[in-house]
Amino acid sequence: MYQRVKEYIRRYHMLDGKDRVITGVSGGADSICLLFMLSKMSLESGFTIVAVHVHHGLRGDAADGDAAYVEDICRELGIKLRTFHEDVQGYARKKGLTLEEAGRDVRRRIFEKVLEQEKGTRIALAHHQNDNAETLVLNLCRGCGLRGLGGIAPIAGAWIHPLLCLKREEIESYLGNRGISYCTDESNLSDDYTRNRVRAHVLPYLEDQVNSQTVRHMSETMEQMRMLGEYIGRETERYAKSCIRYEGEGRAVLNKENFLQVPEALRQAVLHEMLCRAA
Repeated sequence: MYQRVKEYIRRYHMLDGKDRVITGVSGGADSICLLFMLSKMSLESGFTIVAVHVHHGLRGDAADGDAAYVEDICRELGIKLRTFHEDVQGYARKKGLTLEEAGRDVRRRIFEKVLEQEKGTRIALAHHQNDNAETLVLNLCRGCGLRGLGGIAPIAGAWIHPLLCLKREEIESYLGNRGISYCTDESNLSDDYTRNRVRAHVLPYLEDQVNSQTVRHMSETMEQMRMLGEYIGRETERYAKSCIRYEGEGRAVLNKENFLQVPEALRQAVLHEMLCRAA
């Protein structure tokens, strides 16, 4: 499994020896697996790691225990740790967000701040194939375009997801076989959150009643959709150059004759490109 993750990182050019990797560590199985794998790779490749733990100000003593556990693990591995205590509930009220949305926003802001402060080059998160399958189901149900069908990208700017080649049970098996403990966030077992309901009910039903390899097949399809999306993006840019002229001050002129030569499947994307650039 370790070799699979190394190959996945190599395939997408996620890391090299000069990188300084800001790594999100909640204390759960996924992030602990990522931390141990990156720690081992850093000894082989030479990149450095800065771990980041975000205490959301929720779950009381349990959250305090998670923070203490992450501190112990990072000390054991000799990895620098930065811990942040945030009032996610207050932020959610202020911004009119759900706790799930607020937590995501807070973590993203902190990771980007640490990236700048630590002169980091990458932000590594521990999303895996099950997370990606959940994202695809949610995107489809809420309505999405081609980008949404691609799910979580392996690499997007500074953000990398080295564990997207693994399923959740593989991660837990990896830790169990090595005697590595991890924390369990009880809120992940609650049906209060939409993603939790997809995780606990929708995907298990599909794997039990439709196909046991549902998650893996979804992952493969998302990879194909991301490749298709990249190709369409390049073609859209090429056609846009041939039929759009920008005149400044939010003005764009569309050459009708050239636009009619654009394949119908790309016309909406070309118009979208024009409107975005002219705005």
